[in-house]
Amino acid sequence: MKLKTEQKVNATIIGTNGRLSTLGAFQVVENALTELTGELKIDGITEKEKYNAIWVFVKTRIKFFSSILWNEKLSVTSFISFKSLAKINFDVEAKNAVGELVFYARVEACALDIATMRIRKLVSVGVDETMQAETPTMDVEFANANYTNFEKKETIRVRSTNIDMSHHTNNLEYIRFILNTYSVSELETKIVKEMEVVYVNQSFENDELDVLKLSEQNKDVIYLQKENKPIIKCEILF
Repeated sequence: MKLKTEQKVNATIIGTNGRLSTLGAFQVVENALTELTGELKIDGITEKEKYNAIWVFVKTRIKFFSSILWNEKLSVTSFISFKSLAKINFDVEAKNAVGELVFYARVEACALDIATMRIRKLVSVGVDETMQAETPTMDVEFANANYTNFEKKETIRVRSTNIDMSHHTNNLEYIRFILNTYSVSELETKIVKEMEVVYVNQSFENDELDVLKLSEQNKDVIYLQKENKPIIKCEILF
């Protein structure tokens, strides 16, 4: 199943330059996947109430191809691109009004049992044989590389509005923490070509996260850590 929606680039997903922001693209991806899983009856609320499970993102990688302005039309297509015993990939493709690719994303996810926090088999959380994987329209490879020699930028505290309905830090809030390491000028002038986020561990309300950053020629790597244990690993290519 492929779910296609037509929308506009509204004010909640643009940056200071009036164009779809990097954070906004992640918002589009999250909304697309919640709508897709809702259509498939495996959304977060259903998982919690019917299967006593929660979805967690393992990795997300987005490739950016063109910019798009506020109020322009955005066509978003989402679908399952891979599934195994316990892992599922979702792809999200976004195009402008003339069919040009704006971005392409891949999200790797799994389901956790609420009581044990162990990974559940997909068949035990409603993902059945009718939910076939579609052929991806683009090759997306996860890097998941390890780095050292970081510079500590700041320490932030996870607050109540950063928490989602699973009572851990919302995925989008991590993107916000990462992008806050850049100035307004940098966000307006540095063109993000690809961005990968690896969700290593969960964090919760009142946790303190150290933000570490390493900058190379055309790449930045940002880690979020709690008590020296990695929570998030991020790679941004410019």
